[in-house]
Amino acid sequence: MTETVKKCEILSPAGSAEQLVAAVNNGCDSVYLGLESFNARMKAPNFTRDNISEWVDYCHMFGVKVYITLNTSLKNDEFAAAAEMLKVIYRSGADGVIVTDLALMRMASQLPKPFEVVASTQLNVYNRSGAEFVREYGATSVVCARESNLSDIEEIAATGIKTECFIHGATCVCQSGQCLFSAMVGGNSGNRGLCAQPCRKLYRTGDSDEWRYLLSARDLCGLNIAEKLRNAGVSTYKIEGRNRRAEYAGITSRVYRKLFDNRFRYEREDERALAEIYNRDMAVLNYLSGGNANIISDRCQNHCGVAVGEVSNGKIKTSEYLTKGDGFKIFDNGREVCGAVALKSGTGMIDADFGQSVKNGMEVRRTTSVKLCDNVLNARRRLPVKLRFHAKANSRAVICAECNGAEVQLESEFIVQEALQTPTSSEEITSQLQKTGNSYYTITDIIVETDNIFIAKSQINGLRREILDKLTAKLIERYNSALGRNLPIDAECTLPAVKKAPVVLKLAVICYAKSDLADCREADILIYKPSVLDRTAFETADNYGAYVDLPSNTSGRIYDILKDLHSRIVCHNIGQVQWARELQLDYIAGSGLNIYNDYIAEVFCDAKAFVYSLELTLSEISRFANRSGLIFADGKITLMKFVHCPFKVAMNCKCDNCRADSALSYRDEQGNEFQIMRRKESRCTFELINGKKLSAAARLKRPDGYLVDYDKAVVRHYKALNNGIDDGYKELRPYTKGRLFDKVN
Repeated sequence: MTETVKKCEILSPAGSAEQLVAAVNNGCDSVYLGLESFNARMKAPNFTRDNISEWVDYCHMFGVKVYITLNTSLKNDEFAAAAEMLKVIYRSGADGVIVTDLALMRMASQLPKPFEVVASTQLNVYNRSGAEFVREYGATSVVCARESNLSDIEEIAATGIKTECFIHGATCVCQSGQCLFSAMVGGNSGNRGLCAQPCRKLYRTGDSDEWRYLLSARDLCGLNIAEKLRNAGVSTYKIEGRNRRAEYAGITSRVYRKLFDNRFRYEREDERALAEIYNRDMAVLNYLSGGNANIISDRCQNHCGVAVGEVSNGKIKTSEYLTKGDGFKIFDNGREVCGAVALKSGTGMIDADFGQSVKNGMEVRRTTSVKLCDNVLNARRRLPVKLRFHAKANSRAVICAECNGAEVQLESEFIVQEALQTPTSSEEITSQLQKTGNSYYTITDIIVETDNIFIAKSQINGLRREILDKLTAKLIERYNSALGRNLPIDAECTLPAVKKAPVVLKLAVICYAKSDLADCREADILIYKPSVLDRTAFETADNYGAYVDLPSNTSGRIYDILKDLHSRIVCHNIGQVQWARELQLDYIAGSGLNIYNDYIAEVFCDAKAFVYSLELTLSEISRFANRSGLIFADGKITLMKFVHCPFKVAMNCKCDNCRADSALSYRDEQGNEFQIMRRKESRCTFELINGKKLSAAARLKRPDGYLVDYDKAVVRHYKALNNGIDDGYKELRPYTKGRLFDKVN
């Protein structure tokens, strides 16, 4: 194994047992998987608490690590069950856990080591400060946010934390952990593993009649950036795709294994294999510039395969060799028309069953290759074994096996007979010992020591099976013993304490313009959310005693301003909380921190205020022990946050002819409208805003802590409500109640 390979851990998806086996057999170093609850891919087949130990043992036999996900947002009444699941994961012998909830992360860090605690990409760690934050809360490893660039990753790795990056697979168009779209439009939360993928639907801009996949991100292919990531300090390379086929896990594991073994050299056939097994207009994204200018593919929202020919006279015309049963998609001017299946093998004109009527010249793209799938699924990872067989007449036979430094020995229960006629030869014994069948081993060397004996084939076969079973147990035992998992953990992994706090009657108001700040005198907490974040914006906020609402993804330039001005801030990212603590700034734990339970609220106990997750109902909020938080009750709902530029996608403009000052909205097929809002500092970020504002005024009748966007009538109403007065306010514009009265799944 080369030095390069040792530094590059391939972490493959295992959304099912079939995926896990394919990944292991094709060269991965580790797998990540989920159990029946609290994992971010609840639609995958997954594993269970009853069978997980068996699969952990299977992986450990090959020296493959297992990381188990516990990476969803947890409600208060779920936290204890998630903590119990953490113990199940630990006792299974898994090598580590991937966690989103910060309180659960701290619990996991208390478990006896070695046990890796991996900060999930959902925590949106994209800079040094975020890495320092999760390290303080017990993370030993961090999955970089998918919108991180190379310089970000270098800073993260420089903290000394084990650094993990996505190298291949689907990417989220939204900033990691900042998406509320699925939860708000249908009640299925992506933060809880049930994303309905509204980003993969067709949209059109404004009054345009052209439908495009304006929010559908391309798949990432990292073949030509792997070495740059290694040089930046990345040690673990994560392949996305627990919801995909087993063949996908196998091919991606195989290709990246080959890439690292060949010191980052790859061939055209490797890239083609990745594209053919699954690609969504695959491209190199992230990590380079941070702008993600080419992130969107507006022509296809799922697997688009590789081009193999065209439609001709109702057949597939191709120079490629096609296999009977191969699957295809047919495209017309870049738009998907239907599917097709090859009815025979060969080249030239191939009969196919088309899903609907097709025309000459339409593009044919293969999306399933029978040959490629069979090849990867039939792969077997074998362990090299040396056998020594010793048998003397009138004694017990002894067989020894050695594999990767592990040695076992077995003595037969039977007594070896002396040969009365023709003795059993060494060649005959060797022949039987080599028959490993469907086991995990290949025999590389056999030493046979015998005299004049007769031994039945069935006896030899039985000894071979027994010694290999014993070797398997030894390999697993040796791996697991290094983990030291026999320690009691109950006393060392208890639920964290939470503090009770009563409702604080206060009104926080978000102002988008300087004039609103001057006009808003009723607010107890004033928040300034300008479209441009420069020094002047911070000075303006300071003049009014307001907190500056920071975008979730901010540059070091903002840190420099904060260091100089010591402004108050609203944090939507844990790295920003780290800034606030380091610079001793007053801060509010904003909605981007997704405070889902009392235990997370306790993490931000030094904040001047915190905002309950927008995915919680009023009923769920009422069950918090800490009721001093803010309920977002009226205003713009941010569904997604972007680091790519939607104006470049929709208007085909560039930075030198920027049109981001123009109005831009997306409309879906149901007629729902969504606005794009830009936030600019040294780099631009964007927010997708729900077309209907949030308003809960019709049903909120009790004083509480409320957060609202600035509107004179709205502010007056909530101020009156907190003073015990019903002023009769009614929202006359179209509105939504969000998830305040309907819980998310």
